[in-house]
Amino acid sequence: MIERESELAELTAAFAESATEGVRVVVLQGVVGTGKTALIDEFGAWARGVGARLLRASGASTEHSLSLGIVRQLLAGEVFDHDTAVLVSGLLDHQLLADAASDGVSRSRVLDGLATAVLELAGQSPVVIAIDDTQYLDAFSQDWLIYLIRRAGLARILIVFAWRDGIEMSPSNSRLLCAELYQQPYFRQLLLAPLSPSGVAELVTGRVLEPGATELAAKAHELTGGNPLLLHALLEDSRAAAVGDGPPAELDAGPELERAVQLALRRCDPVTLRVAGAISVIGEPSRFALLGWLVDAAPDRIAVAMRVLTQIGLVEAGRMRHPIIAGAVLSTFSAADRSRLHWRVADLLKACGADSLTIAEHFVASGRLDDPSVVPNLVEGAQQALEKGYPRRATELLRLAYQVDTDVQRKVESLALLMRAEWRVDLGASIGHLSELADAMLSGRLRGRHATMPLIIMLVQGRVTDVCSVLSRLAADSPPDSRPSWEFEMVRIWLTGMYPGIFGPAADEGRTNGTSITPLGAIGYQLLEHFRSTHHEGVTAERLVQVDEAFWQQPLTEINLLPVILALCTMIYAERLEEAERRCRGLMLTCLDLQEPTWHALFCAIAAEVALRRGSLSVAATRAAAALELIPVAGMGVLAGVPLSTLLMAQTLQGKHDEAARTLALPVPDVMFETPSGLFYLMARGRHYVERGLAQVALDDFQAVGDLLDQWGMEQNEALPWRTEMAAAHLQLGDREAAARYAREQLRRIGQGGHLRVRGRTLRLLAATRELRLRPPVLHDAVDVLHRSGDKFELASALAALHDAYTQLGEAGRARSVARKVNSIKQAFFVEQPARRVDAADGPAETEVDMLILSDAERRVARFAAKGLTNREIAGRLYLTTSTVEQHLTRIYRKLGVSSRVQLLSRLGPQSAVPHPAHGEASA
Repeated sequence: MIERESELAELTAAFAESATEGVRVVVLQGVVGTGKTALIDEFGAWARGVGARLLRASGASTEHSLSLGIVRQLLAGEVFDHDTAVLVSGLLDHQLLADAASDGVSRSRVLDGLATAVLELAGQSPVVIAIDDTQYLDAFSQDWLIYLIRRAGLARILIVFAWRDGIEMSPSNSRLLCAELYQQPYFRQLLLAPLSPSGVAELVTGRVLEPGATELAAKAHELTGGNPLLLHALLEDSRAAAVGDGPPAELDAGPELERAVQLALRRCDPVTLRVAGAISVIGEPSRFALLGWLVDAAPDRIAVAMRVLTQIGLVEAGRMRHPIIAGAVLSTFSAADRSRLHWRVADLLKACGADSLTIAEHFVASGRLDDPSVVPNLVEGAQQALEKGYPRRATELLRLAYQVDTDVQRKVESLALLMRAEWRVDLGASIGHLSELADAMLSGRLRGRHATMPLIIMLVQGRVTDVCSVLSRLAADSPPDSRPSWEFEMVRIWLTGMYPGIFGPAADEGRTNGTSITPLGAIGYQLLEHFRSTHHEGVTAERLVQVDEAFWQQPLTEINLLPVILALCTMIYAERLEEAERRCRGLMLTCLDLQEPTWHALFCAIAAEVALRRGSLSVAATRAAAALELIPVAGMGVLAGVPLSTLLMAQTLQGKHDEAARTLALPVPDVMFETPSGLFYLMARGRHYVERGLAQVALDDFQAVGDLLDQWGMEQNEALPWRTEMAAAHLQLGDREAAARYAREQLRRIGQGGHLRVRGRTLRLLAATRELRLRPPVLHDAVDVLHRSGDKFELASALAALHDAYTQLGEAGRARSVARKVNSIKQAFFVEQPARRVDAADGPAETEVDMLILSDAERRVARFAAKGLTNREIAGRLYLTTSTVEQHLTRIYRKLGVSSRVQLLSRLGPQSAVPHPAHGEASA
């Protein structure tokens, strides 16, 4: 009886007054769920305890026309002695009651006889008459109650009515009773309000003896509005979802709350129920002007319904308090009614000029998708969903539009837009549309901006011949002397960037001068041009400052995706690894928030390369493997060479040659070797061969890289230091002269500025070509350069070479000093220590990296596992089977490189959570 103490006190006071001063009437008034029945039960139990006779009844909407139905409930059972009971039974005879409906004498006989029986009972002991849901009184029962009250006088009778607000009263039930009671001196009215925040806190604290009970109470009040019916249901759901037999540690809205909402609505009148359904469908308070059209009721009646729903706790500020409440409300309607409601709302919103996505959502919710007239609304809604960053929703809408549409031209444009949305979330599914879209482009049914994304995906999949055919057809269809659109300039840059050997020179020579780039969406193209020139002309401090100012505040879209990737590559090439790490982390978190696994995989692959260049081999391998799990090699097409090369290199440098061999065995498309991605793959494969003692084979790979760069006119690009790797291979073959020649040429080309990582590794290899006594000075230079580069692996390798040189020269003191530095670096970066975190200045915490590479389902399981929950407990908390949890844990172990729950706990720590990006990073 939390926050009902004053009401109980009023009832006991009224009872005491009735015992000395005669009849008293108390009305408990409130909306459904505020505890009127519980209060009557509590008081009734107390009254019995002090010797009163309790006569109990409850009204019902289905019985309000049953003559003397309430009185029959009150006087049933062992209330009277035998003679009186026989008399009462005779007065309640159905035939007599039927006669009383038209015969005044019979009616008076019934009223007087039943009242006399109760008055005689009150002469023996105090009588409490308690009637719940009084608003459903039948007419004869209310006449009898009025008759009894008028005759009661000093009789020891307390009458308690529980009256529910929000009910439309018919002329036959309670109007007369209201008029009779409300101005009498023996009458008092008690209004039962929902529990206050402090009352909810008291109730929750009694159920949840945990430190977080206060926070849970605030959330519980926010969700239920303090309605005891809803609150108890919410706590029951939370208790059922809690781990073990202990109290709930968090709130969990479930079936009990849904049933409580439906129970509350079933006790409301039809207009209030219709208003609740309309509010649940409309959702936004700004659109409540539509309520009158949807509910077909007068404004004042709608206002009353809104007030009642707010008092019940279902509605706050004009909207349902929680989506599960809105869902429970709609589940009280039939499927046909829900369909008509959503369809009507969609039509009204169209007439009001509402946003396309909302209109499309209502059409979908209506389930009436066999009508082609909804297709334009679905497509417009999908376009808006893409603009807002909801690719999954856009995909669902476009799939529906494609299935329903009967217009051939519009259908293929919908398919192109579907690919644009789908490739972000399901690259494999988007690839399946390429053949149909290619035919549409070749036949002239698909052109303009609709052809941009299909062409790019075709390039990624290595369908170069098809791309050339489509471009020829599109060029033939263009008017003479017309300027290319910025969309096709974007495709041209993808062509030259991905296939420089096929399209580079020709594309540059054939470019139309003076192309006008004016649309706002062309920012991606302009930035892309900027980064291409950056790659060709070299990196300057001014350029990178301009990049920061002009670029990172742009939203992540498919238009500026390539510029973003090139920006990150530029940072890596300029050895700004910390900034690249930070940007990658923010972008990966953005992709997690947007649920875009394709883009997440691309940034994962770049982040893996960053980790590799920092010497964090385990992190590099984990990220690269995660990218390949998000998008398998076959789906990634020619871009697969990037994560594959990183994974292969990391495994090789870790000495995991068997794993590297399995990575090398993965089939890759032949056309990949026509792209820069393939060159990175050749470099990694050659490095693997050198480490396995197959240097002669590796020479072919390194030379192929050099030859292709020369053929593509990219021989100045030092991002692929193939000469350094040639030097390493020749050293293994014992040809110091050739190794020195390649090393010196590499150093000459990169000069003294920048390229610290390449210069340091090359110096280490050059030192190995010299006499023993001449090696330490060169190795000291290598150590100095690599220390500044941030690559701890190459730094440790250079220090190890310096240690060996000092050891062979007999300089034990210097050798020991270098050995300590080597061991320090190895302990920090190469020894498997799952619980260890990378230094804050060295990038994100390992825990953040770990959680980023897991899927949504795996992260949820990992969080609970990190709290120490058993598999069965995790299954209960997440509503999964135990076997499903075990499967998730198996994948988590594999991704994180652990083999047991103990190692997982050590690696993630207690209550791991996905990190949130700082402002500006996630929006990059």
